[in-house]
Amino acid sequence: MNKREKHHKSIVAGNGNAVTVINKDLNFALRNFKRKIKESKILDKFKENQTFIKPSFKRKNQISKAKYIQHIKDLNQ
Repeated sequence: MNKREKHHKSIVAGNGNAVTVINKDLNFALRNFKRKIKESKILDKFKENQTFIKPSFKRKNQISKAKYIQHIKDLNQ
């Protein structure tokens, strides 16, 4: 079984982050699972929720990032 067939058989219908183990190849399944978790950014959400950030600070941080991006775009024009 080549890699493409193995990947196709490891997909679980209805669950985007699940992976099945094919031919007792746990390393293949684990790599695919880690890649799917990383792409879906689930761990980033958990890490973000570990500490409480005040909503006013979130807004202030978002505004400062937007100002910085606008400044960079203005410099490039």
